[in-house]
Amino acid sequence: MRSATLVVFLVGLCACCCVAQNGVGTAVRAELNLNNSWSYVLNQPQIIPTSGWQTRRAPELPIEDGTTSVWYQQKLNVPSAWVQPGRRYFVKVGKAGHYAAVYWNGVLMGEHFGQYSPFEVEITNLVAGTNVIDIYVHKADTTYVRPGVNINQSGCPKSVPDCIGNSYRSHALQGPLARNWVGLAGDLTFSWRAAQYIADVFPNTSVRNMTITVPVSVSGTGTAAMAKGTVLDGATTVLTLPTQPVTNGTATLSSAWTTAVLWGQPPYGQPKLYTLRTDLLDGNGKVLDTRFDRFGFREVWVSGKDVLLNGLRLWAVGEYPSTISPVVYVNDRRPAAFWLHIVEQTGFTSVSGHWDDLDTAMLDLADEMGILVVSSVYCSGPEEKSHVQVDNVNGWTNWMTSTITEWVLAVRNHPSIVMWRPTDLLPPKINAAVAWPMFNAAVRASDPASRPIADGSDVDWWTESWGTNKCDDLSAFAAKLATDSIPLFTKEVAGPYSLSCLPSFFNNLYGLSYATGSGGAVGFHLGRLDLFNDTPFTVTWFSISGKGNRPTSSNSLPNWTARTYTPALYDAQFAGLFQTYTGLPLLNTSPTSGDYQAPGIPSGAPTAFLSSLDGTGNPVGVEVAADGTGTAWFVVPTTGNYTLSYNPGNGDINQNVTVTAPPPF
Repeated sequence: MRSATLVVFLVGLCACCCVAQNGVGTAVRAELNLNNSWSYVLNQPQIIPTSGWQTRRAPELPIEDGTTSVWYQQKLNVPSAWVQPGRRYFVKVGKAGHYAAVYWNGVLMGEHFGQYSPFEVEITNLVAGTNVIDIYVHKADTTYVRPGVNINQSGCPKSVPDCIGNSYRSHALQGPLARNWVGLAGDLTFSWRAAQYIADVFPNTSVRNMTITVPVSVSGTGTAAMAKGTVLDGATTVLTLPTQPVTNGTATLSSAWTTAVLWGQPPYGQPKLYTLRTDLLDGNGKVLDTRFDRFGFREVWVSGKDVLLNGLRLWAVGEYPSTISPVVYVNDRRPAAFWLHIVEQTGFTSVSGHWDDLDTAMLDLADEMGILVVSSVYCSGPEEKSHVQVDNVNGWTNWMTSTITEWVLAVRNHPSIVMWRPTDLLPPKINAAVAWPMFNAAVRASDPASRPIADGSDVDWWTESWGTNKCDDLSAFAAKLATDSIPLFTKEVAGPYSLSCLPSFFNNLYGLSYATGSGGAVGFHLGRLDLFNDTPFTVTWFSISGKGNRPTSSNSLPNWTARTYTPALYDAQFAGLFQTYTGLPLLNTSPTSGDYQAPGIPSGAPTAFLSSLDGTGNPVGVEVAADGTGTAWFVVPTTGNYTLSYNPGNGDINQNVTVTAPPPF
């Protein structure tokens, strides 16, 4: 741990968060989203600044201009109704690059290396009435690369000043500084739970056996004796999992489930999502903790030369966005949902982050819209372009192995993830024959389900470049298909999009891949294909993160505010190929989570909460927009009936509201 310093209260902090709803305060769990305006200072050492603070939105897009570090700060008032004996408190950071340290009231409470997964730190025993949260982020350099090292990058070329630090960051084509970006790019939350609580659940569903098995992990101290599970479809109970004893902090719940609706896009099923309620009980049956997790009933497995989803051959064709694409890092459901809608209308069924995992908003939307995800976190990029060095082969490999473990545990409950591909191209000196088996073991230990790993183990991989002057004749690809003994996924198809032969090449590639039947082709992903034509528009919108620090033109985002776009060059061709070969209509799904904007909240109530009246979730809170609109925007996993509550300083205001899904595109 690094040295901490006492915090100083400063001018420029955002408004205090002060709400005292007794109903929220007595809940066994609650979560407050802290996305809003934060104070910040750039390029300072890891000592909390006492001056120089300005204001910016957090989370925000990655800062890729060479900034070394950022201090973020926000003030949080915790009402006495929230502070109860035995309660545990946490701060969660959705995505930060590369190093992040969380301070609570000037005390360093936890640190994290790597942009690839959310992390949380416990702040129990430090929560007071008035609190200050400080978060320090730093690029990968010196002591900020991985724990226990201090690298010297003085020998790096001027063109790549972070040649060693860059080996820990995923590839970015925008320039030598973009890869080693800094900033808070994911949701920020404050939460509480019981002294003994449910730390993790994993709804593992089997279509072949029509069963659900749920390993439950328990943390903390208390009198927990049993765990039980209830599967909800909206507010309706559809399955009860028999109560099981908690032994050494674990329990396993299981049940047959023959009436489950299968998750997936047609023909695999529908993007049906259920909610698992898990209760932790003491010996007298008293509920100690309750946790809600969303999941889908589906199974992916390998059979011969095929990958099967719910027993049908998987066809995952799609694309991955450019590096540091705003549609991934904008951390906003509206543009992400519209981009996935365009993906569907292009005839694609799947997406991949390729060089960094899709953020929580995008993965949640993929679950809701039935988009298949090939989940990945790291690509070093072509060796001749990346110019990276590894400080220590064993140190780098061990760090990446632990990072992959953390990542899989964080995202494994998303049914949209149908294949894992932890890493792509590796840095020089890292031997894939040694590293990939270690990464695979980490994935399997965290996800014992049957989802295949597409790195040559469960599923083979292929890279297809169509050439620079003429298009490839695909003979090498055909030979690979013919000789492979396991399924083959073409993880990347790339080249210049201006060649006149390209339409014919795409036809041949699609036909050869799909028509193999059981010949082994799982699908392919195109790299950085334009899906819509740019039409400039003024970006002014409200979201869960308020206004500010957003892309300013449609060069990076489609105009989802008007819900219009002009298809790009190859959209119609791929849409036609999908319909011709699969015989299915284009996908046209919409988000299904609850989306509620509460306007006109008084300035004296900087936070607001939604509490489910249907018993489908714990209370969720947001900070009221700092732009003066008095708007609170909520996203809840389940639509239904809620109580909206806030306190402007003269008593609780409670209003029953109905939360619905956003309208279809």
